[in-house]
Amino acid sequence: METMIAASGVYFVPEVSAYLRATGPRDSLPSYRVLLRWVTTGLPSPGAAFRPRRERRLSFEDLVSLRMIVALRQSGFSSQHIRRVHEWSVRNLGYPKPFALHDLWVGRGDIFFDIERQLISVSRRGQFGLDIIRSWLERLPRFDAADLAFDRRVNCWRVASKWQPHPWVVLDPEIQFGAPCVAKTRIPTRTIWSMSRGGDRPEAIARAYRIPEEGVQRSLEWEDKLERARAG
Repeated sequence: METMIAASGVYFVPEVSAYLRATGPRDSLPSYRVLLRWVTTGLPSPGAAFRPRRERRLSFEDLVSLRMIVALRQSGFSSQHIRRVHEWSVRNLGYPKPFALHDLWVGRGDIFFDIERQLISVSRRGQFGLDIIRSWLERLPRFDAADLAFDRRVNCWRVASKWQPHPWVVLDPEIQFGAPCVAKTRIPTRTIWSMSRGGDRPEAIARAYRIPEEGVQRSLEWEDKLERARAG
């Protein structure tokens, strides 16, 4: 039985593609076509595969899961391996979005979950791992300048709750439907960018919203990165 997820967020595949391309090494990221194929074949959200293309909405946990899938690919795992691990984990771990969980480890060709201090190899269909192997495991690598928070609890799981892909920029599924916002505010970075494009200077924008000028500058940097990602 699937665990209900309170925090959601609303994302479409093109913007998810831009977020990923803006935060990772461009030469090793999946193309938009590859990302769309993952989504249409059930990674990471089986429900999205059955919707018309324009209605394929993804949740915040789907976004985080896609980040982790890309990180697994960069760690040398094949798409087939990742898909098998995902399908097994969904069926057996009791959480519908396993790649959005905190305790995900990799090492020597295996993918592990640390469940209440017990290592389980999901690459080997639930085989228990000896505690001695912890010394050569590592957390799933993350993109440069990325910062995920896992402070939301669902049963025994620590689940991704926020993503800070750039200084002063936070994606929180409970704020503005998960759109990138200036940290500790409800101000979308896209609003800051639009005001700047309209001719407002950073210091004027900062005064208008009563936020530090650095928050404005960082928001503009982030939106510039997204524009380049969309163009590329």
